[in-house]
Amino acid sequence: MLPLLSLSTEFVFWILTAAILIATVLFWSKFSRHNWKNITARFSLILTIQFLALASIGITINRSGEFYSSWSDLFGAQGQYQQLAISPSALSQIEMKDLASATHTKGGSLIFRKIIKGAKSGISNVVYVVASPTIAKELVGPTHSIGSNYQVVELFPGTPGVPQTWIGTLDGISTMENLERAGKIPPTIAVIPAINVEPGQDTECMNFVGGAQVETWITGDMKSFMQTFMGVDNRLWSSFGYSTGGWCAAEVAVLHQEQYSQGVSLAGYFNPILSRGLSKREKNYLASKYDLVKYLKRHTVNTKIMVIASVKDRFANSSAQKFMLGANALISIKYIPIPIGGHNIKVWKPFVATGFLWIAGANEISTPVVNPLPSASGSPK
Repeated sequence: MLPLLSLSTEFVFWILTAAILIATVLFWSKFSRHNWKNITARFSLILTIQFLALASIGITINRSGEFYSSWSDLFGAQGQYQQLAISPSALSQIEMKDLASATHTKGGSLIFRKIIKGAKSGISNVVYVVASPTIAKELVGPTHSIGSNYQVVELFPGTPGVPQTWIGTLDGISTMENLERAGKIPPTIAVIPAINVEPGQDTECMNFVGGAQVETWITGDMKSFMQTFMGVDNRLWSSFGYSTGGWCAAEVAVLHQEQYSQGVSLAGYFNPILSRGLSKREKNYLASKYDLVKYLKRHTVNTKIMVIASVKDRFANSSAQKFMLGANALISIKYIPIPIGGHNIKVWKPFVATGFLWIAGANEISTPVVNPLPSASGSPK
């Protein structure tokens, strides 16, 4: 089967659509007689053309945004991961075979793709690990060590979305490489887990009673995996996500301060939407458990948040404003308003560097100049 994200797949669908459309126009007269056979043929051709046109448009949009990485992801057939996943007991530290199978980026990074079973959550799914150029050089050395000079950043995609979006469409890894090469951020190890692990469901990185333990998958399971596979120590991580991933980044930075020191929310929201078909009791429980402001009021705070949102993105900015209103006195918040644009990757991409610079503790963070300049309300903190 043709890969979903392949350019050849897009071409095949568009060529097939055009071919059937042209053939229909050329041979339409063959079905001019009014009988059931010809009526059925005409009706079938019209439906086929519409189906192929919509499929072609969908494939083009998916290649642009990288929402689904494969046909199995698209149709929710993730059972293959359970069969392929490496169990926690079978996982070992990085070896020559891992280095040989890793993808080498043009910027000098190494990208590892693993299908693992979470030690605590039991979830089986994909996780990508990116070793920036400096770390990559350490890994290909005699000891295959990551050294001691590094930071760990966990990156979260949106919903629908796949980890590869950070590597591809969003240019997250190439941005990270450029900043490291310029000496603006330290050597970085990025871990990018799948967050859409339940077919057809938006779990919003939460743990469900009697259901998927996605919060555990992205926190404790990722830490155990990274310590075993990459040999990272107990230093605190940073989180960074866009859209639903922005909520995930804020969630873990607030609720898991033993693992994360800070989080960047790019066009994210700050309360679970709970769109899943849940009972009223379950919704009330999750809304209370994942109320970040309430948590901050009741616990010692040792984390900080960067909020980046378009002022014209009603979905993200309204949620950000409510969160900042309630949390401003409780936590250190850096707010970067994007002056124009809605809720899409083209708007977010220029601000990926802004997030990485803030994570690295840059004293001065230059933000992209976006024209026309708006009359924005509020000021960055």
